[in-house]
Amino acid sequence: MIVAVLSDIHANLEALQAVVGDMRAHSAEGALGLGDYIGFNGNPSECLRLVRPLLLAAVRGNHEAALLNRRVFGVPIYMEMMDRTQDMLSAAQVDWIRSLPNHAEWRGCLLGHATPEAPKRWGRIANINEAAKVFAAVRAGISFFGHTHRAGIFRMDGTRVEKIEVVYGESGDFALHLSSRYRWLINPGSVGQPRDGDWRAAYALYCPETRLLHLRRVTYDVREAGHKIARTGLPESFADALMHGTSPTGD
Repeated sequence: MIVAVLSDIHANLEALQAVVGDMRAHSAEGALGLGDYIGFNGNPSECLRLVRPLLLAAVRGNHEAALLNRRVFGVPIYMEMMDRTQDMLSAAQVDWIRSLPNHAEWRGCLLGHATPEAPKRWGRIANINEAAKVFAAVRAGISFFGHTHRAGIFRMDGTRVEKIEVVYGESGDFALHLSSRYRWLINPGSVGQPRDGDWRAAYALYCPETRLLHLRRVTYDVREAGHKIARTGLPESFADALMHGTSPTGD
């Protein structure tokens, strides 16, 4: 069985459609959702309608938490973005967001959006020191997280933590066998707002039987997605960042 691992879709319908097409072309039978399905981009309702039937397990991200409690952000422009986002969602979609857990398990894999203590601080797992703290806090052999908008792989052998360099090939693919000798912490990157200098949508494919992981990059109509950002009340600089694969907030 092959599943897609999706994080940080951020209401980017064009990116999500391209990723869904790619995962189906690679025989994925469903998807795991790591949160932040909404926010930043202009099609939150359409993205939820597309992704929800695919999800085998799902968790909430900080944008879902902010939809339910604006104080999670506390920044006026982001609070306005969530006000506009809520106006674009149906009551049933908001209820679904409310039902999402902070963490879930699927076939022995731990799913989360940020560090394990979320939503206390929504920390980012971006370096070996932070990864070591997470490995100490969870016991799962394989953990999937998002939130940084950058693909990343960490492995732990005993007490030693290493970061695996991710280099995509010409076809936009990076493959790795997740040896049971190690414990793994994997970020598939962002579907809807990559921040690693590559504008292409990022996600992962995983087969639990073979333990084979593929990190994927997929092209999509990024300009069309950028045109819709104004619907959320965000400035044009967010569209520019989307088209360059950079962070609109500097993080």
